[in-house]
Amino acid sequence: MHIESADLVATLKGQGLRITEPRRLVCEVIATRHDEHLSAAAIYEAVVEDLEGGANRATVYRTLDVLEEAGAIKHGHIGHGPTVYHLADESAHQHLVCNSCGRVQTVDDAAIAPLLGRITEATGFAVDVDHIALTGLCEDCSGG
Repeated sequence: MHIESADLVATLKGQGLRITEPRRLVCEVIATRHDEHLSAAAIYEAVVEDLEGGANRATVYRTLDVLEEAGAIKHGHIGHGPTVYHLADESAHQHLVCNSCGRVQTVDDAAIAPLLGRITEATGFAVDVDHIALTGLCEDCSGG
C-alpha cells in the first residue's frame, strides 16, 4: 500500500500550510500517478489541467519542497532529464534508462546489491544507493 493523497495533505497541514485547491491537486497527482516518474513541470501541468483559474508554478514547487522536507516524497534524477518525484514509501529501487527509446524500468535494490558489494570490496568506496540510474539498451532496442 502506498501513501494516499489524504496522507500528503495531512503532511502539508502538519507543516503549517493552508490547503488550497492547487496544493490538494499536487497531492492527488503524486498519489494517483505514483508509478510514473513525474517532473515538477509534469505535476504542474496536471494541476493546471484540473483548475479553471490555473495555478501558480511557485505554489507547486513549494508544495513539492515541503513534502520532500517532511519525508513524504523523494526526488531523483533519471538519465539527463529533469528531477523526478516519487512517494517516499515506495520499495527501494533503481532505474534502468534506455539510451535509444528512453524507456525507464525499475529494478529492486536487491537485484543490484551484489554488484554494489563487489564495488565496495574492490575499491573501498561505499556506494550511496539512494538513487542510481543505469543507462544502456532495453530488451527491445538491444534485440534481446
